Amino acid sequence: MKQRNSRDLQLLGAKIIKGDILNFHRLNKTIQKVPTIIGEECTYIFHLAVQAGVRYSTINPEKTLRINVEGTSNVIKAAQKNQIQRLIVTSSSFVFGSQKYLLINEAHPKNPRSYYGASKLATENLVKVTRHLYPDQEITVIRPFTVVGARQRPDMAINIFISRAMQEETIQIFGDGTQTRDWTHVDNMAQAFYLAAIKEKAKNETFNIGTGTRISVNQVLAMIQEYTEKELKINYTDFDKTDVKDTYAHIAKAKRLLNYYPKKTIEDAIQDFTNYWPSDHYNKSVKLKTNIITPIIS
Repeated sequence: MKQRNSRDLQLLGAKIIKGDILNFHRLNKTIQKVPTIIGEECTYIFHLAVQAGVRYSTINPEKTLRINVEGTSNVIKAAQKNQIQRLIVTSSSFVFGSQKYLLINEAHPKNPRSYYGASKLATENLVKVTRHLYPDQEITVIRPFTVVGARQRPDMAINIFISRAMQEETIQIFGDGTQTRDWTHVDNMAQAFYLAAIKEKAKNETFNIGTGTRISVNQVLAMIQEYTEKELKINYTDFDKTDVKDTYAHIAKAKRLLNYYPKKTIEDAIQDFTNYWPSDHYNKSVKLKTNIITPIIS
């Protein structure tokens, strides 16, 4: 999936350099070479390199912590060394753990339930210290809430749900499916990252980025069944201890300082991924339904 995305980005004119954020020397040299690669100075760095996966982090905590914490430290150091105007660091809604209240604002208590969440909270603390010691270094933090859309990783929920639906395989759900998520379309997330880079008021701020709505897993499954016209086979199993019951982003700060207003919905993400899925798996397209009703819990 990543290799295909990289190839497609190259066709659009992007320059892809394979590297490792744990290798500070190469990371630093790559940033230094940006002017000769793209013909202009490097003004912003969007740091999205990560060892992702909540359940993966349970099996591989050392790798997750090393890449996410030490790797982020290297990115911060390289940004300082090359006098980057602004660094945008990706955190996660998993820093919050179980919600103490809804909506979840930026000040909500941080109590991660997974090594992944702990690694992201550690990166936020690195940013906090850097802001204190080096106030001239601009670092903005984005906390994404459940990003969805075409081309997402194979271990992500929408990919799993739709792929198994299309292949008429059983979908495994941890818990009873009543848990809710603030499903955030990747286009909304891209908008937020762009605004975080260019808006003066975003300097050294942290933002929760979602849609400000929440929809249960069962409701999403019903939408997938209607859109794909497949009878879903669902197996409910025990709730995962690393998981949380609900996520629901308070995005008032992002609206106020970034002028961030999400336009796309979970319905759009389901349609996008379902339309993309045949080309990804079989290099062909299929005719699917184009209108469904999106139930929103507010």
